[in-house]
Amino acid sequence: MKLYLGLTESSAPHQTRIFGEFDNQLIDLQLAHAAQLCESQASAACAYELAAFYFPDSIQTFLERGEAARQAIDHAAAFLCRQDAGDLHGPSGEKVVYERGQIRLLPPLLNPEKNFVMGFSDKARIEALPKAEIPTGFYKLPQTFITSGAPIIWPKFSEDVDADACLAIVIGKAGRRSSPEKAWDHVAGATLLIDITARDINGREGATTNNLLGKNFPSSTSLGPAVLLGTARKDLEALEVELSVDGAVKQKFALRDCVFTVEQMIARWSILGIKPGDFLAIGASMAFQGGRLQTPAPLKVGATIRCASSAIGELTHAVVSAKGAQS
Repeated sequence: MKLYLGLTESSAPHQTRIFGEFDNQLIDLQLAHAAQLCESQASAACAYELAAFYFPDSIQTFLERGEAARQAIDHAAAFLCRQDAGDLHGPSGEKVVYERGQIRLLPPLLNPEKNFVMGFSDKARIEALPKAEIPTGFYKLPQTFITSGAPIIWPKFSEDVDADACLAIVIGKAGRRSSPEKAWDHVAGATLLIDITARDINGREGATTNNLLGKNFPSSTSLGPAVLLGTARKDLEALEVELSVDGAVKQKFALRDCVFTVEQMIARWSILGIKPGDFLAIGASMAFQGGRLQTPAPLKVGATIRCASSAIGELTHAVVSAKGAQS
């Protein structure tokens, strides 16, 4: 199932809800689960309490609930299959089923403790392909996160901006110093990420071996639209991600094409400890095409970019000037 994080029209900013996709509609999983519990003779008060535990206000917390929460999704899915969507309501008559346009979607992982995107320095990419033994990476600040539909704002301090389509592997089980053989035990699923880089600034920062401002400015990380759960390893490794600019395909890759494997990434970065809701991403610029690494796609103000995967959904953004974003 795909999990979305969002707000209804009447929700306060802190009242985020987890939604599942069912028959092209979004289902409030907390209220659907409460309705299911009431059907099985639970009291309404108990049903609300249990449903709020299994489907809290963030996907990170949901993942922390572990196997019991995953089973609650399976039960909710089975319950939904037995229902007519038009007749489905919460225990007190609350709205449960929404059209996509009725929900303000948010990045599905709002504040992960750790998130890293794998990458080589520009110098390393130009000089020679480094040995694929240590998956180096960089950090993306959560305050840079946006999701589909929000504009990508061209930073005032840069004249050279590009985009790299990525697949983010979402952690579902905590661990530290995990072995490659156990790496997939920590994987809950995946989501899409677009890494937006101010390449000229990133190049200057490379002189001091850091990736701060060039990788972290407002709207420089698009994440979502959903977290895909419960997908078999072979299917995740084969899942294709495509990036287009103004309708022209610029990048296309799958995990199986990448320099680093999921096993290498988790074994390396779990040295710091990993927790549910963290993610490790790898992009097309770390994937082979025709024997060479792909390159990020140059952007310009006025362009429309789209990152898509048939299993996860798509991220679509217009690139706007900072002046235009303020008007």
